[in-house]
Amino acid sequence: MKKMRVSANPSMRRSWTVASCFFMVLSSSQVYAAEGLLSLYDLAAQRDAQLQQAQAQFAADQELLNQAKSVLLPTISAQASYQQNDYSIPVPIAAKEIQQQKLQLNQPLFDAASFARYEQAKSLVQQAEIVYLLSQQQLILRLSQSYLDVLKGQQLLSFAQAQLASTEKQRDQIDAGVKVGLTNPIDLLEVQARYDMALADVSQATNLLAISKENLARLIGQPVPVLKSLALDTKLPSLMESPEQLSQTGAQGNLNLRLNQGKVQASEQQVNATRAAHYPTVSLQASMTHLDSRTQFFNAPYQTNSIGLVVNMPLYSGGLVTSQVRQAEQQRLAAQAGLRYADEQAKLDVLSLAKTVQMAQSRLQALRQAVTSNEAFLQAAEEGNRVGLKSLVDVLNARTLLYKAKQDLANALFDDVQNRLSLRAAQGALAREDLASIERFLRD
Repeated sequence: MKKMRVSANPSMRRSWTVASCFFMVLSSSQVYAAEGLLSLYDLAAQRDAQLQQAQAQFAADQELLNQAKSVLLPTISAQASYQQNDYSIPVPIAAKEIQQQKLQLNQPLFDAASFARYEQAKSLVQQAEIVYLLSQQQLILRLSQSYLDVLKGQQLLSFAQAQLASTEKQRDQIDAGVKVGLTNPIDLLEVQARYDMALADVSQATNLLAISKENLARLIGQPVPVLKSLALDTKLPSLMESPEQLSQTGAQGNLNLRLNQGKVQASEQQVNATRAAHYPTVSLQASMTHLDSRTQFFNAPYQTNSIGLVVNMPLYSGGLVTSQVRQAEQQRLAAQAGLRYADEQAKLDVLSLAKTVQMAQSRLQALRQAVTSNEAFLQAAEEGNRVGLKSLVDVLNARTLLYKAKQDLANALFDDVQNRLSLRAAQGALAREDLASIERFLRD
């Protein structure tokens, strides 16, 4: 009996390849737990260069307070000297050797400039802390954006591949119909053009996903693992306050606003410090001196103890202090203008982001309804094709609209998540706990 040789056509081989890859990914997802935002943020926080730079700068700026404080504390110095004299003619009572040891203490009692600079140092340290907090928030936003970009890329590639597969199937069916004279050859040309576009879309989606993964891998310092995803039917909670209320109350914690408030305080203290150069300084000075003088015939050791007040009154310095005061006052005006701008910008950022998040609720609902409508339209087109009322091109058009509606829904959902985190950042409240609240909606 002659054995029959069965060879799979290219479409069947391709289907088996896609199916095997799907099961491989499914099995790997079951073996290795998917990673979420929290674990990836912890990885990024350990190695992010910008965050480490801000942390080191914060530690360095904290020393400004110790340096400014040291000027207000007493200074103690010790001095020792040895002197030997040689005279051209003999002088019996002249000292040939002099040994001296001196211990001196200086304690500022009144120094307005030093006190003002100490208060200024406090403001500078507070500013450094805010800059460090800003770096932490920026890392959270960069990580979440990279994470969501990977999810977007995966969705886009999935839809593009599905569109390519369905277009290829429709092309094969139309090609078979053209060969037997049941289908218009023009339909084959249209579907072939759509297939070529779908192939280009897959190539572009693959490239975008690769770039997104590279960005995320650079942040976490390792290849991107399997990520938790966000289901398209996820419904995030509504805002508890109106955008107008949030812009008035929530913007007060904005870190840029707080940073400019610190700059205004520092500029005011700088004005006080420069003006204080006109004021006298008072300090307490105490010293203990031991002197041993050796002559040709005898030694004369003795000790001197002294304590007193030293008053230094500046009289004239060529107009330098007056010029410095004018400069400091202009810098204060600049800082105050920057504070007004930061206040207006913080309110605007909170208001616009809150309105965007609020609008996203109705837009997501409309997009979910659009997906449902396009699914019903696709079913109707497929049924119409079975009874001869719709062509395969009509079915392909309906499926294309469905994929586009799903992609629009995915993009809107991911953008809503990022906008919520940006809103928290605009309020100055973004922290690791906000990633935890988002991760509750992620699925393996």
